[in-house]
Amino acid sequence: MKKILYLITSSEYGGAQKYVHDLAVNLPPTDYQAIVAAGQGDGELFNQLANFPAVKTIKLFNLQRLPLPLTAWRCLKEIVKLLIQEKPEVLHLNSSVAEFLGSWAAKIYKKKTKANLKVIYTVHGWVFLEPGFGKSLIYLLVEKISAQWKDVFIVLSQHDLQIGLRKKISPKNKLVKIYNGLDIQSLYFLPKEQALKILPVQFQKNNLPIIGTIANFYASKGLAFLIKAMALIRKNFQFSEYNPIPCRKQSSASEASRSLFSIFNLLIIGDGPQRKNLENLIAKLKLNDCIFLAGRMPSAAQYLSAFDIFVLPSVKEGLPYVILEAMAAGAPIVATNVGGLPELIENGKSGLLVEPKNPIALASAIERLLNNPEQQKSLAENAKQQAGKFGLDQMLNQTYQLYN
Repeated sequence: MKKILYLITSSEYGGAQKYVHDLAVNLPPTDYQAIVAAGQGDGELFNQLANFPAVKTIKLFNLQRLPLPLTAWRCLKEIVKLLIQEKPEVLHLNSSVAEFLGSWAAKIYKKKTKANLKVIYTVHGWVFLEPGFGKSLIYLLVEKISAQWKDVFIVLSQHDLQIGLRKKISPKNKLVKIYNGLDIQSLYFLPKEQALKILPVQFQKNNLPIIGTIANFYASKGLAFLIKAMALIRKNFQFSEYNPIPCRKQSSASEASRSLFSIFNLLIIGDGPQRKNLENLIAKLKLNDCIFLAGRMPSAAQYLSAFDIFVLPSVKEGLPYVILEAMAAGAPIVATNVGGLPELIENGKSGLLVEPKNPIALASAIERLLNNPEQQKSLAENAKQQAGKFGLDQMLNQTYQLYN
């Protein structure tokens, strides 16, 4: 039986964690043993894996995002110790800190033990594309140094494949493109009325469109740009002949005035280190009455049915599961033209794509959909058809072939 050790930085549940989860729980148990090791976080990845006793889980106490040098050194030793203890045939790395320290640990382990260990790294969006010029250069250097310790890079899009070649991260024969996949049949979306119950009562009753997203609160997710776009829409929104916004009967002049001022509700499901900054921005732009930060929610995709428009304002992406889930849910989508998103969404046909870091472009695209229910319907139908092309079985089979 072949041991596959999956290593990922955070135990919080996001796209990369879903990827690890799907690979680990679907490994044929007669041929493989899956081990998932993850670092700091709320432990939701471990909670999701608890129903699969065949998958062994291990918490690494020193593995964390942006570790201090001493912590990183301790983590390196912790991973080497884990490799010696488990003796896996394949080490499958996910996320930037885990891939650097994990591949370095693998190098030390192989030198110590002469073991035949295959090192695979899945690129969930190149880390050197994160915001910040200085950080980008450092991350690029680290990526190039650690590339020599890896046998295979799995990239999730043609976009990332081309960047890997252009930046000379790795020779072409070590880069393999495998799209993320979903088990569409197993997806469950709550009825809209039930999904809306996660909103505060005043949001449920005001009968306004729900613009929404699901994301970890990292700078790379571009949530500040979405909030700024909401401020622009509230200030400049133009009603058109297509305007579908439902307005319930107002009981007073003051309530009617508030209804005209509040054009939408924005629901953001998720949490993370940027939360305080986002709360401050919402307060500064006086949007507290129409933006709700719901926090992390288990099985967050089931609430996609609450959204009239789904927005992904990311600065950097790989091939995000949340977009595939939104497509499968039949939500009209506005997203940024980054990473593998143009390979999922055909602009104007299955969604609207805009340039990243551009609140004006985001606001314009959202306003366009608010004013045009026919386009909302057309985009949603086409997106739902497109989602069916990204099946889970294809992703699993192509990835498992690399383990042999």
